[in-house]
Amino acid sequence: MKLSPEKIEALADALVDHLAEVDGVLFQASDSDLRLAIKEIVTDELMVEERLDAEVHKMLQAYKYEITMGRLNYDDLYRKTRARLIAERRIIL
Repeated sequence: MKLSPEKIEALADALVDHLAEVDGVLFQASDSDLRLAIKEIVTDELMVEERLDAEVHKMLQAYKYEITMGRLNYDDLYRKTRARLIAERRIIL
């Protein structure tokens, strides 16, 4: 993951603190519940790329023999497969 859990927690804290100061923003949950929800959302969003990469690696296992024999280039196949999945799923990274 690109951010440490501590950094995510600090961002969640800062966001809740900032929103608490904005006029017209009313929380429908406690500050701690909001912080927890924000941490979960940010963590999940940051894990999208990691899950995608793991899926691409798993998909390319089917071509392991061809890659090992030099018939296919792993890096090119990885980039093309990853780009195709990103386009198909409309993932924003």
